[in-house]
Amino acid sequence: MTVIVNNSSIRIFSGATAGDAVLRWAVRNKLDISKVSSLQVTDQWGHKIGFEAPLSDNQIIKVINP
Repeated sequence: MTVIVNNSSIRIFSGATAGDAVLRWAVRNKLDISKVSSLQVTDQWGHKIGFEAPLSDNQIIKVINP
């Protein structure tokens, strides 16, 4: 499936969580993955979601650096 993370299209396995997508996004952008757990994630409406939140195809999420 495909999700949008910070305006980047990310291909991820079906059944992935927000944490899986954020980790994939971080690796793709060559970010320090040891700091991924300190990031905050919101849905397309700005509501905070947890890393365990399930995703669906074409869902939009945003990663925020606290």
